[in-house]
Amino acid sequence: MQHEGEEVHIDTEEVSGGDKDRSLIKMVVIGTLLAIGLLSAVWITGAVRFDQAHPTAEATAAP
Repeated sequence: MQHEGEEVHIDTEEVSGGDKDRSLIKMVVIGTLLAIGLLSAVWITGAVRFDQAHPTAEATAAP
């Protein structure tokens, strides 16, 4: 940190606490993708099981 009169100049490394990697962003993106995948799998398998448990009725002609 440098003081020049009333101005204070701070390095980006000093502001970020020295953390320059994007591990938090990667973790959030990967977690979001995993959550979307898991919820999609539950939704799709539930839809398939529902269709198998409740077959569609076929219409027949009245005599």
